[in-house]
Amino acid sequence: MKKGLLIICIACFTLSAFIYNEGQLPHASPPAGYKVDTLATNLVVPWQIVFLPDKSMLFTERPGRVRIYRDGKLLAKPAFIIPGIPLRNKSGLLGMCIHPDFTNNRYIYIANDYLEDNRMHLAITRYIFKNDTLTNPFNILKGIPANQNHTGCRLVFGPDKKLWITTGDADQPALAQDLKAYNGKILRVNDDGSIPSDNPFYNNDTARKEIWSYGHRNTQGLAFEPGTGTLFNSEHGPTGGDEINIIKKGENYGWPVIHHRDTKIGMNTPLAEYTPSIGPGEAMFYSGKAFPQLQGYLLVASLRGEQILKIQLDHDKITGQEILLKQQYGRIRSLVTGPDGYIYFSTSQIDPAEGSPRPNYDMILRLRPSGSSDKSLLSQKLIENKPIPKPTQKHTAGMMFQQLCASCHGDNLQGTDKTQNLLAGKFKYGSTKASIIKNITNGITDQGMPAWNGAISKYDIDQIATYIYKKTRKNIRHK
Repeated sequence: MKKGLLIICIACFTLSAFIYNEGQLPHASPPAGYKVDTLATNLVVPWQIVFLPDKSMLFTERPGRVRIYRDGKLLAKPAFIIPGIPLRNKSGLLGMCIHPDFTNNRYIYIANDYLEDNRMHLAITRYIFKNDTLTNPFNILKGIPANQNHTGCRLVFGPDKKLWITTGDADQPALAQDLKAYNGKILRVNDDGSIPSDNPFYNNDTARKEIWSYGHRNTQGLAFEPGTGTLFNSEHGPTGGDEINIIKKGENYGWPVIHHRDTKIGMNTPLAEYTPSIGPGEAMFYSGKAFPQLQGYLLVASLRGEQILKIQLDHDKITGQEILLKQQYGRIRSLVTGPDGYIYFSTSQIDPAEGSPRPNYDMILRLRPSGSSDKSLLSQKLIENKPIPKPTQKHTAGMMFQQLCASCHGDNLQGTDKTQNLLAGKFKYGSTKASIIKNITNGITDQGMPAWNGAISKYDIDQIATYIYKKTRKNIRHK
């Protein structure tokens, strides 16, 4: 039998939940070979799952709660609550990881947004886990500019025992290219927040010494390949253009100068790019024993795609892709291997304005073999990843609008659940061309509109503004 038929493809499109003490969720019965168990329900955006050496599960909820799942049940009392968490769209309590030597030092690291002088920032804090709570907060890094969108923030300890941190551009794309800013970066620090001397900008007095790579829009997945130590990320793009990259020391990944499949000397084009968007969340390499056919594959949780992406790699090339759990459980955010080798994942439906809350959502789920000998499940194949084309020609105003603006404003300016219909003349912040230029340049960041000043040229801003102005004026005249 061909290897493709042996692949677990756990997903299959009919997998369902098998629920402890809560009755059956409205999914079809799972096929022979695998089951999905529901471990916890009625959560609010469980952002990160981790396991302790005693096999207890910890996870974060975005409103500021750290929860414990132990011995088959969710403890009612949170282990810890971070007060005053700003909940604006995608902000809140985010990434979490444990120290490689947790058994001895009991260190847990947490990323969360906070307000200071009415501005949102991101902090990374180390705690000691003791008596089922978090104590002794110790600042690793704080003061990172944040916003209601594009905050990151995945925390991972690498095989080098360094702490790796992802940050988003905080709706200010130009910051991703600014080596003096933390935003739009992958950072690397020691376990106490000090800076490793082998970081690429350690001896550069005009750059943040914590930076490992830059030019990122919003990385939410980091995974080291077992055996090689190669670092991969999963990253959200603008209006599609989601990425899988191999992350290399000191290199520039282009945002916002290039995106999608653009190329430019000195900037890295992604290993894989996804348009329409799949909304990539956490990434991991499966290394458990429960699913031997998945070993060595890169798995990526997908939010907008409502699936798990399974990627086959040959060194720095993608040789195959499949979709698991397609549209069975909604938006999938956290994805980890448990100490039992089973796969644990969280749903993320309560995501304004993209999620569609359902009964019992959000949830923590577990994928496991059912004991049946029938494991020949097929998942949906993806089209082969297209080769990176030659450098693109200069973008037209319409192309730039589609790539940078359409996800919020609609592909024809008709508006979305985030914005008003500009074709109907509903300009909240001014409808003159000068007003449009001002808004594109400075952004309206507290409303989720990026500031493009310094990220794209003044000429391109003028072209996009002209495109919007003419299109809306023409429509209004025809009414």
